[in-house]
Amino acid sequence: MKNFTFKKLSHEDIQLVHSWITKPHVREFWTDAGLEDFGTFKKKYEGKITSNKVHPYLVLLQGKPIGYIQSYSVDEKTFGIDQFIGVEEFVNKGLGSMFVKEFTDELLKSKKVSKIVTDPSVLNLRAQKAYEKAGFKKTVAMPGEDGEVMLMEKKFKRVS
Repeated sequence: MKNFTFKKLSHEDIQLVHSWITKPHVREFWTDAGLEDFGTFKKKYEGKITSNKVHPYLVLLQGKPIGYIQSYSVDEKTFGIDQFIGVEEFVNKGLGSMFVKEFTDELLKSKKVSKIVTDPSVLNLRAQKAYEKAGFKKTVAMPGEDGEVMLMEKKFKRVS
C-alpha cells in the first residue's frame, strides 16, 4: 500500500518550498548558498522545473504537502536523490524513510536504473538512519560541497 504521492513541482509550489527551506530544521543540512533570498531561490527552482536533468517533486501525505524530493541522473545506470521534510511536525516520525523507500522503489522500477545514491552530511545521523531504513547502505565518507558527506547507495535486485 502506498502512503505517499509525489506531485511534480510546479511554479505555484515554489513559495511553499521556499517557506520550508528557510526553516532551521531544514537549513541545518540543506545549505545551498543564497536560498534564503526568494528571488534567488525562485530562479534556481524554476530552472529545476524546466530541466531535463533534475526531477523535483512535492511529497504528499494524504494529499497534504509535507516535503520535497528530487532525483537526477548521475549516469545511465545511476540516479541520485535529495529530500527533506518541510513540515516540522512530521520530523522524527519515521515518515522520511517511508517516502524515500516508496519513491526510490518506484524510481528503480520505472527508470530501469540499477542504483540510487545519496550523500547526507556525516553529521546528519537522522538522515543516514532514515536512508538505511529505506534500503540504502553506507559506502564511504568523502569530501562534499559543504563538508564531509556519507555516500550511500541502494541497488536494484533483479529477479531472474
